Amino acid sequence: MNVRPACLVVACLLAFGHVAASEKLQLVDASFMEIDAMLVSARGRPNEEWRLNGLKSYQSGHYDEAVQRFERAATYADKYSQHFLSLIHWHGAGVPVDRVQAYIWSDLAAERGSRPLLAIREKMWSQLDADERARALAQGPAFYDRYGDAVAKPRAEAEIRRFARDMTGSRVGYRSQMMESGGGPVNGAFVADIGSNAAAYAVSVAGSPDELYGRDGGLRRLQGYWREQDALLDRASGRVEVGPATRARRRP
Repeated sequence: MNVRPACLVVACLLAFGHVAASEKLQLVDASFMEIDAMLVSARGRPNEEWRLNGLKSYQSGHYDEAVQRFERAATYADKYSQHFLSLIHWHGAGVPVDRVQAYIWSDLAAERGSRPLLAIREKMWSQLDADERARALAQGPAFYDRYGDAVAKPRAEAEIRRFARDMTGSRVGYRSQMMESGGGPVNGAFVADIGSNAAAYAVSVAGSPDELYGRDGGLRRLQGYWREQDALLDRASGRVEVGPATRARRRP
């Protein structure tokens, strides 16, 4: 069974342009409930789980919590979250404007060579002054020591393998128990008669652990998984426009 990783159904905001003072920086088009429903199919992939929980916090206006959760996702090599953090710090979306930190996160997000993310990184660099550039170069290595792929990918892969090992199964090797892997509204819309919004997402595709992760805990699929994540991020790019840093309106 081909299981599509839990990603954002709608393109994430890579069109990095002006954010008016009266507007909230929009990271994704998905609603809170749509993001919450994706968590079912993100189980076992800590980068995706923390990213989605970060988006839930951001959509709810809990910006400090969102930043903390995106940073946790970033420790698991999540380039989406590193990109989100660059936008949040650049525009001061619920946090103080910090163009140095924004640039460092954009550099991390572009680490795998994504052309849209590289373009954003270079646009940010062009708007830094000499002092900001010097501080970015001085502070950047410490970020790579914690969030760079060299350390973050193995950290994520270890968690993915641990999740596969810890799934309940027979002690003599029987592993045919089913797992939910995703879902959507029962009839394509939210209807009060079928219960809460969360209940509307109860219909899910199911598969065995071997189908989802492979008998080796997904080792054969990890390289393909990272490639797919990168491809999804690139396809979400659209037009890249970088404007000057402007503070987004903080919600009360």
